[in-house]
Amino acid sequence: MPPALIGLVAGVAAACSFGAGDFTGGTAARRAGGLGVAAGVQLAGLAALLVGLVIVRPPLPDASAIAMGLAAGIAGGIGLAALYAGLALGAMGLVAALSGLGSVLIPTLVGTVTGVLLTPVQLAGVLLAGVAAATAGGASRSGVSRAALALAAVAAVAFGSWYVLLDLAADAGDPLWSLVGSRLSSTLLIGAVVILGRRGSRVGSVVPLIVVAGLLDVGGNVGFVVARDAIPVGLAAALSGLYPLVTMVLARAILGERLPKLGLVAVAAAIAAVVLISIG
Repeated sequence: MPPALIGLVAGVAAACSFGAGDFTGGTAARRAGGLGVAAGVQLAGLAALLVGLVIVRPPLPDASAIAMGLAAGIAGGIGLAALYAGLALGAMGLVAALSGLGSVLIPTLVGTVTGVLLTPVQLAGVLLAGVAAATAGGASRSGVSRAALALAAVAAVAFGSWYVLLDLAADAGDPLWSLVGSRLSSTLLIGAVVILGRRGSRVGSVVPLIVVAGLLDVGGNVGFVVARDAIPVGLAAALSGLYPLVTMVLARAILGERLPKLGLVAVAAAIAAVVLISIG
């Protein structure tokens, strides 16, 4: 199979996996609470990554790579907890789309600060991100929870920070070790909050959903890595960044969830912004 086709298939598969994982985790969070579900999803993903670690056996990383990976996990844990709490409040497609903006917007802006100039296409994407945020605010006056939008914003910042820190960790060591360190610290962080707050008592009723969501999340990571190796990283990011469409379609088909017109505009603008920033 030609590398370009492999990259295309892997990128689309990553989007499907991420989107289905968000829907599954969000559904579980509606029944058992966002924090407990987020902890379970992280634990399931960590178990899958540890299996991969045993199989692949990459060389041990140095201390700086481990530290950076652990720092990334703290950001990622905050992002996942905020995302699932937001998804539990409804408007899954809109929450997923806004939270996903941070994955490309923040690394791009960090790159600009460090001397990487924005291209005209990326600048258009940044402007569209602003449109998405503005129309999402308008959608809050049409039945979309403001709390859900606020949580999506927290998730966007946290996920963007996760990408920046994980990239630094991967540069300093093996990418698989970086993912394991990141997942370990995020699991411990969310787990500690759940235990101290005693908020995980209902998790037992949604364990199958949690396991599926955790595996789908890891599957999305694997799909993106395969796509990045086969095609330009910007295109791989653009393809995998389409995952909110999957979340929205599943929420509409299975839960009958409807978005107001401004919410649909916000989703479209957010996805377009992800694509433009990634390919720019």
